[in-house]
Amino acid sequence: MSDLKGESKFFKAGNSFGLRLTKKDKEILQANPGDEFEKIISPDGQTITFRKKQMVSAETKNMIKQLFDDNKELMERLKDE
Repeated sequence: MSDLKGESKFFKAGNSFGLRLTKKDKEILQANPGDEFEKIISPDGQTITFRKKQMVSAETKNMIKQLFDDNKELMERLKDE
């Protein structure tokens, strides 16, 4: 459990800033370059929470599109409710 705590260095990279993650952090997060995270900053600016966004597979996107296409009339009626 001690792997869940530690320090991270704030740094400048070009016109951006970042917080460095360790290799162990990457493994725990199962993160890869290009993964997207939701960022929540507390009102007092003292706490930042990052939550990994779940990716939707192309297969699932196609299934949802097909469902909406097959039920277009119903979806239009529900939209007006």
